[in-house]
Amino acid sequence: MKSRKLHLGQQGNHPEARRSCLGCHRGFTLVELIVVIGIFSVVMTAIYSIFVRSNRVYISQEEVVAAQQEARSALEILGREIRMAGLIAADNQAGGFDMITAAAWAANPDSAVEIATVDAGNRTTTLAFKSDLDDDGNTDAVRYVYYHSDHATASRQNTLYRETLTWSGGAWADPSGVGEQLFLENIQNLTLTYQMADGTTNTAPANLENIRGVVINLVAQTAHAVEPYEGGKFVRTRQLISNIQIRNLGLS
Repeated sequence: MKSRKLHLGQQGNHPEARRSCLGCHRGFTLVELIVVIGIFSVVMTAIYSIFVRSNRVYISQEEVVAAQQEARSALEILGREIRMAGLIAADNQAGGFDMITAAAWAANPDSAVEIATVDAGNRTTTLAFKSDLDDDGNTDAVRYVYYHSDHATASRQNTLYRETLTWSGGAWADPSGVGEQLFLENIQNLTLTYQMADGTTNTAPANLENIRGVVINLVAQTAHAVEPYEGGKFVRTRQLISNIQIRNLGLS
């Protein structure tokens, strides 16, 4: 009996038994750690790539939305003012107490639209007209100038400027005292097509009195080159078109 117990104790100390027990508690081998780290790196790289791509798309969309909203707001103001061209205050009309006797920008003193032209040399598009914008009894003369993308002055390229004069006391004066002001920037293109009384259209009509409407075609662009959906960076654009019928022209 004693011999049998001794045999069992010796069997517990056998080398193979010890190896089997140690195998149950061993850690990861170096190869296994390298494989795990490799898989983890691939997964994290994929997650990071998705995050970066999503972030770029979000920023891109933010830029596009901002450009579109600014252009839309400016187009609404521009359209509203053009629609009221020719609304001359009663006192400023012929025979009135303070009759307009001089042109604000060009043409004749009694011209509702004074300028509607494209200057190929200076690379500008200009529209100027008269209207009592704020209904205060004093007629305003508004001039919009779009500076093309290849204009000589780099700081003016792709911009639309606005200037207003007011007729009061027998003269045109700038009530703000600041002259021409930036109205909208980041314009890739702006085309004004005038609808004439005979049904034709023209971008630089000779007879301004026959203008009855204006089609505004504006292409706004993002302020910066943004990440598109398919690699690279470039300026993204949005086109807005508005058809304005002028209410106060051709009534007589």
